[in-house]
Amino acid sequence: MSKILQKFLIVNLTIIFILSACRKKEFDEFYGRPETLADPIYQQLQAKGNFTRFLDCIDKSGYKETLSKAGSWTVFAPTDAAFATYMSENNLTEINATLASAIVRYSMTYDGEKVERLSDNLTAKGFVKNVGFRRRTVYYDFVYDGIDNDGKAIKVIAGNRNGSYLPTDFNNKNLPFFLTPFVTFAGISALDYNYFYPNTEFTGKNVGPGKIIEQDIVAENGVIHIVDKVLTPPQSIDQYISTKAQYGAFKSLLDKYVSYNLNTDITHRYQVLTGKSDNVYAKNYSALLGFSPNNENYLKEDANDAQIGMYTIFAPTDDAVEAYAKVLLKYYAKNRLQPGNYKAQLNELFSLRSDIIRDFINSHLYRTTVWPSKFNAVNSFLGEATKLTPANVVDKQFLSNGLFYGVNAAQNANVFSTVYGKVNLDPTYYIMKQALDVLGYAIPIKTASLKYIVIPIPDATLVSLGFSYDPFYPSAPIRGDLNILRRLLQTHIIPLGDRAVPNFATSSGILETSGGEYIKYNNGFFSSAGTEDLPAAADKSIKIDSVATAVNGADAYAAKVLMYTVLPVSKHIEKYGTLTTDPYYSFFQYLKNNVTLYTAATGAIQGVTDGTPYTVFIPTNAAVQAAVTAGLLPKLANGTPNYVPTDPVEISKVSKFIQYHIIKNTVASDGQKTGSFESLLKNDSGDAVKVTVSTNTTNTLTLRDVTNTSVNVLLGTTDRSNVLSNRTVIHQINSYLKYQF
Repeated sequence: MSKILQKFLIVNLTIIFILSACRKKEFDEFYGRPETLADPIYQQLQAKGNFTRFLDCIDKSGYKETLSKAGSWTVFAPTDAAFATYMSENNLTEINATLASAIVRYSMTYDGEKVERLSDNLTAKGFVKNVGFRRRTVYYDFVYDGIDNDGKAIKVIAGNRNGSYLPTDFNNKNLPFFLTPFVTFAGISALDYNYFYPNTEFTGKNVGPGKIIEQDIVAENGVIHIVDKVLTPPQSIDQYISTKAQYGAFKSLLDKYVSYNLNTDITHRYQVLTGKSDNVYAKNYSALLGFSPNNENYLKEDANDAQIGMYTIFAPTDDAVEAYAKVLLKYYAKNRLQPGNYKAQLNELFSLRSDIIRDFINSHLYRTTVWPSKFNAVNSFLGEATKLTPANVVDKQFLSNGLFYGVNAAQNANVFSTVYGKVNLDPTYYIMKQALDVLGYAIPIKTASLKYIVIPIPDATLVSLGFSYDPFYPSAPIRGDLNILRRLLQTHIIPLGDRAVPNFATSSGILETSGGEYIKYNNGFFSSAGTEDLPAAADKSIKIDSVATAVNGADAYAAKVLMYTVLPVSKHIEKYGTLTTDPYYSFFQYLKNNVTLYTAATGAIQGVTDGTPYTVFIPTNAAVQAAVTAGLLPKLANGTPNYVPTDPVEISKVSKFIQYHIIKNTVASDGQKTGSFESLLKNDSGDAVKVTVSTNTTNTLTLRDVTNTSVNVLLGTTDRSNVLSNRTVIHQINSYLKYQF
């Protein structure tokens, strides 16, 4: 190489070196770590000098590198003093790698956040202020040793969704904290916090059982909050109840809704990590339950909804389950329930009626946080607030996925304690129970605040009427004519409003059913429109065998079914209007001969529509004569009624008279309905002329017509009032209603 070329290369290399050095300096100045940037979390804890125990745990857990480089973590770091207390309380001289890992991972939450932001919930739509009280930690349980439903030892991983398992979700446990913004928002107080952590002062900056004593230490890779307690991951509800023998009966019922499903993804991961060949099974609770007790996530309606909610369980002790088993097994273990064998009988009940066991469990499960101060403000999975109080709580735990209340009494759920409960529990009425559920009649009668009387219909009766329940048809399991069944069920469900349950044995009265029809009771007997149609006097009234009280009314057991009538309304008027001595005679004679209103072939009255409730007010024969004398009805030359007028004007008089005596609603002497009701009569403007029910008691029923004249309904055994017809009630009145001034 020539000297000239050598000199050229030396000069160029020198220039390149100088330029490179300049570029590197510029690069470092622009992209390099700023000198003012805080050290990473690990180095800051190291520099403080009083975190040697926590740093030792970090080293043992393998998280030194993670906490020494870029990232975004919130770390709740316990001091050496906190460790000294923890080790003393737990009789520890050293912390092994497994415990160290649990402590570190449970003290780390994702995303570095200052205290002011911890109460905010990050949703898909952004941050929501003050609603959060938990954060997802790095800690999660992996595969553990379990026992399947056949008693075989297997490797298990906890379900991480309600009813299923998702291999891409690690089922991380959440760390709770109680900060002032959330406590204020939730309407709770120090009492709620100290209920679970009685030995820790509430400061408004509490994390689990500890307190934040120094906050918002910003690091290169997150934020440090110093705490005065070592935080260790609590058990889940599933883990806790599995270790407590006093809840064995309730847990055995929960276990009936557990399945173990082979998971190939987790099996492969486990085999790679351990070198073992075992299969891994996901422990899944049925989606029929309110929630899965081993699911560390919340509802997952939003990715981070576990920040704002957790589950609650009221777990009855064995004694509480045994006591309530007498309710659940009353109709299944008659004369067989002996102390000590209730568990076997509950197992038998599950095989016969799993829905009863399911409802019993779900009445104790809440898909939300039930704070101690708000026991009665939150509804269970069955939609009702607990009937228990803090006085019933014998064990209380703030667990990783929910609040746990061990209670000395079982929840007396509405599905068992209401008028619906008797039908629900007694197998004699299983078809009716299913029909109530499927056809939508169950919800009102199992609502404790709504008072009802239910007259249960036995399966044998429904089968004889052509009805059955067949789950083979899931979309239509009730077999038979549902229109008929609906009306039949409605006749056997009586809303009480604010009234007390009548004394059926020694009193008489009339009750409106949920379908708008009426039934009557009289000294221990029921009657309905259908039974009163029967020819034999013995069949017209049905004996009331017994009455069982419930929290919202009573179940009245009758010897036979209360049928509705299929006859048209005119037939019940005719029944008491054929002979001249019959109380409805004059009214019916005008009706049956009115070609405008009445169809003789069918008995139909124009304007009276099937399925619509009506009340017919029938003047006495003397009152009809008074109307004839007053010129409101046609008359013969001798002044007596002309029942068969031919003049259109006279026929119109009859039509108007009859129409004004029929209103579009059912009214009976039950003290319930008053006010103005439309009649079938319309004025010249096409508006319905109204009749006013001014007084309604169990022994007085007074009407007022458009002339403001009062008319009384004649009540009593000798007068034909409260006569039951086809969705209609018929009354005798002492005068007639005037429809014009």
